[in-house]
Amino acid sequence: MASKHFMTAALLAAAVTALPATAAETEGSEQMVVINGTRSPEMQPYRYMLSGLDAFDSQHALAPNAQQLRFRLHTKRKAPADAMDNVVVRLSGSETDIAVPLAADHSFTLPRNRAAEDDNADVVLNRKKSDYGWMPDVRSAGVPADMRRLGDIQLECRVLMAIAKNYIPFLVRAMINTVTLTTDWCSYKDFNMNVRSDRPITSATLVDGARRLELKVDEYGKMYSVPLADKTYSSDALIEFRFE
Repeated sequence: MASKHFMTAALLAAAVTALPATAAETEGSEQMVVINGTRSPEMQPYRYMLSGLDAFDSQHALAPNAQQLRFRLHTKRKAPADAMDNVVVRLSGSETDIAVPLAADHSFTLPRNRAAEDDNADVVLNRKKSDYGWMPDVRSAGVPADMRRLGDIQLECRVLMAIAKNYIPFLVRAMINTVTLTTDWCSYKDFNMNVRSDRPITSATLVDGARRLELKVDEYGKMYSVPLADKTYSSDALIEFRFE
């Protein structure tokens, strides 16, 4: 049993670290994954991103009150202070040049555009790629602004993995599916996902009725680890934060 667990963790780690411009962490027996932007936020295949839109649509039941899928840019630790100034996102290809509006919170939505797909367009930034990462952003209506809903994060993981699997060789994907006995890696029993907080926090607590679970927060107060595969918590469970 222990060797199977080790093999599973190793395969998941190998799959994630195989993704260009990706960061992965393992801690103890738990697999925690942080994907700061598969490949590069400067040039991301539009077709791959559409896999994320498809996952959002097919698994929308996890967050039925989330009206849309957004992607949010963030700066990396060594990025200059003005890294978010004048950032431009576009769909770009041989015959494609479509501006993608960036909201005040640095998030954007991707349109479905068949011509851009046929053109093998990319989602591109106009700034230095090493300064940026991105993550899916799912927000259900009615959730307080200073809290997160577990089902929203569960759906973010499905979107992220749908995009990430485009980079993973078929045989590696098949091995992971065989060992975990599922194609839904986010539901694997030891899967924990690191989620970026909207602003610095000192604590994060998963609350489901009378149950409370303190979540691990990184030393910078910017990320917290969520046990996505723990089916004893409902998708409507909320995460409370204590802010710096």
